[in-house]
Amino acid sequence: MTRFAVLDVETTGLSAAQGDRVVEIAVIVLDENFRVVRMLDSLVHPCRRIPPYVASIHGISDSAVQDAPTFTQLIPELLDCVSDATHLVAHNISFDLGFLRSEFAVSGLQMPPTLQKICTMQLARRQRVARDAKLGTVARALRIPTIANAHRAVIDAGVTARVLSLLYNSEADKATKAISWPRPDADLVRLPQYPRPMQKVSLQSLTKFGLELFGTEEKTLF
Repeated sequence: MTRFAVLDVETTGLSAAQGDRVVEIAVIVLDENFRVVRMLDSLVHPCRRIPPYVASIHGISDSAVQDAPTFTQLIPELLDCVSDATHLVAHNISFDLGFLRSEFAVSGLQMPPTLQKICTMQLARRQRVARDAKLGTVARALRIPTIANAHRAVIDAGVTARVLSLLYNSEADKATKAISWPRPDADLVRLPQYPRPMQKVSLQSLTKFGLELFGTEEKTLF
């Protein structure tokens, strides 16, 4: 059974190697028919200051994350969300994956290979969808509706999920090797859901990108 875990992170900067951290994460899980089955969406306390010029891009300030969970605290929920996923998907996946690996390393965890990776940026380049492979440019070329708050994790993950549904070919786009991803650890204690006043996004809202929900009722994980 195929499950796509579509990921996006917002960060304090461009380099995990130089100490930048995740400030927001969203994961949208799709079934083999590209229907949304679940999602995770959370601000993340980065344990460092967010530079003002970076905050001006994604709109996430120090005050916005002051009561948010750390990445380490979110790990049990993240593992649960992707527990049945077979593929990890992102637009420019090397960026998101680099930050995931860094955050798990900070948390004292390693990521054994379990998932195949798909980069929608690479799909768009191979299929020559647009003049460049930026997510916004690709979305416009594919006539995916754009909304405010671009550069927020759940918005970009939603657009990426729709791009995947339009461009993915299961035979042509098979990855050659698995990425590293954590298995659930029995020693990790499940923590309660954290209040996310700025981030309570219903799965139903993703239909604006042309995504279909699994089932007809409105769903949310919050």
